[in-house]
Amino acid sequence: MLKRLFSQVGFTMIELLVVIAVIGVLAVAVLSSINPIEQINKGRDTRTRSDAAQMINAVDRFFATQEKYPWNDSTYACGTGATCGTFTTTTADPATEFPTDASFTSVCTANGTAPGIAMCKLDTTGGAWMDALTGTSEVKAAFTNRVKAQTTYAVYVYKGIGTDSTMFACFKPSAKAFQSEAVNACKDANIVTGWGGAASTVAVAACPGTGTIGAATYTQSALKNELICLP
Repeated sequence: MLKRLFSQVGFTMIELLVVIAVIGVLAVAVLSSINPIEQINKGRDTRTRSDAAQMINAVDRFFATQEKYPWNDSTYACGTGATCGTFTTTTADPATEFPTDASFTSVCTANGTAPGIAMCKLDTTGGAWMDALTGTSEVKAAFTNRVKAQTTYAVYVYKGIGTDSTMFACFKPSAKAFQSEAVNACKDANIVTGWGGAASTVAVAACPGTGTIGAATYTQSALKNELICLP
């Protein structure tokens, strides 16, 4: 009697293997639906988008109070009293275009390779003028230091001539959903028009793929270097 009872206790090897196999299938299904790597990338892209928006807002606030852009402020951009390219503290034009050429290397070094070609990459060199924003408490130093230290999730900025010209802040997304958003923007004629047209610096930098920018024929670049640009 006892021998028969003991023989019925527990699971057989086949039953255990079946249970393990079912658990494995369920685990794979859950991970596939959640895709943790994609979720992590989405979180990073969301933070970078927030950084880009905060940068634009900080520059707008600086201009509203100082009546010049932070890259026009030689105190922060070029050193007190130093000549900053073709303008100085006394002759700085608040409507000047964003300085990105060789004569403004102390203010901003233009990014010459994709992504963000012809835009200013906010790193330790191209983002030196960002210290002006912390000097007037538009943003905290921790924010500017973090933005300038970014490599993979760098922010690229561009502003055309004139105070009415829009300042753009762009970044290269890593999540598939955000990459799709960037490609769709390159196909949207209305968005491209807002960038200044298909031949504008923003459009060319944001859409390095093939086909016509602002049309359905646009095709994503092989390296997926499309940028999301704000605003």
